[in-house]
Amino acid sequence: MPPMGPKDVLLKNMRAGISGTDIGAYLRGGDDVGIFPGNEIGHEFVSEVYQVGEDVTGITPGMRVWVNPVLSKRQGEGRSPVEIADSASGLTQHVQIHDAELGYNLYELPENVSFDKAVVIEPFSVANHGVNTADPKPGQRALIFGAGAIGLGVLANLKAKGVEEIIVSDIVPKRLEIVEQMGGIPVNGKEVDPIEFGTSKFGSVTDMNGNRKPDVDLYFDSAGAPNAIQDYIRGGKPKSKMVVIALSGNQVTIPQAAFVLSELALLGSTAYNDTDIREVISYLGDEKFDPTPVVTHHFAQEDAAEAFKTAVDDKDNAVKVVIDVH
Repeated sequence: MPPMGPKDVLLKNMRAGISGTDIGAYLRGGDDVGIFPGNEIGHEFVSEVYQVGEDVTGITPGMRVWVNPVLSKRQGEGRSPVEIADSASGLTQHVQIHDAELGYNLYELPENVSFDKAVVIEPFSVANHGVNTADPKPGQRALIFGAGAIGLGVLANLKAKGVEEIIVSDIVPKRLEIVEQMGGIPVNGKEVDPIEFGTSKFGSVTDMNGNRKPDVDLYFDSAGAPNAIQDYIRGGKPKSKMVVIALSGNQVTIPQAAFVLSELALLGSTAYNDTDIREVISYLGDEKFDPTPVVTHHFAQEDAAEAFKTAVDDKDNAVKVVIDVH
């Protein structure tokens, strides 16, 4: 059992999702993301309070909580925020949370939200930060590149905010099936040009040069595909926005005249804040969306190695692989 100070709590971990960062560490080593040898892995997890330090208030044993991994350990003690987050111990049976406080590093789960649904709060909060960066309005239209856990989270959060007409482009049939299940409009980007598909679905407007562009207000890159930003530059209508959530090594060349004449906006989005988290938990509690289709696999903790192997080898069918820690 880990130690516990008077301001700390011990949690009994229940579910942990395997993230893209975890898979990168599994395949190539974790030094770049702060998962060093000897560290504990996992940062997408939901837990039950097991033991409470004597100075902690408002938190009781048995409480069901989601953990903000970035704030799970005390800052300024030699570990960077990246190392704290990515080595937050989500796959460990019991984990110590420093300076535990509701609304700071712990968030209580609504009674009607199961651990199996709550395990997506972390990636959906990443997605919701991207959505909030776009500042969507009900009635707008969107196009999402990528139907992994983040892209599906963008879809869910947009719908919760009143954006109903949403195209999601991917090349994996299983993921496109989930898009349809969650109320999106799927398109196989390998077979159909997403920009032309957007025009066929939503109609078009013209830019300053008289070029027809799909009547899409918001674009999201949640996959990091090399073509995503270029497709937006090519197809974005005047005053539209693209939010880039995916991390990649892509180098992008932007034709300045086209960018300026259409008054395009390219925005970056990383991680999440308190508002993003609270909204996702509220949407789950209010049943604004059902994330169940996103979790495609469950494994027992003793089968964690097989879980990682499945996430890598069966990536066409494995959207979110979850380890049932308890």
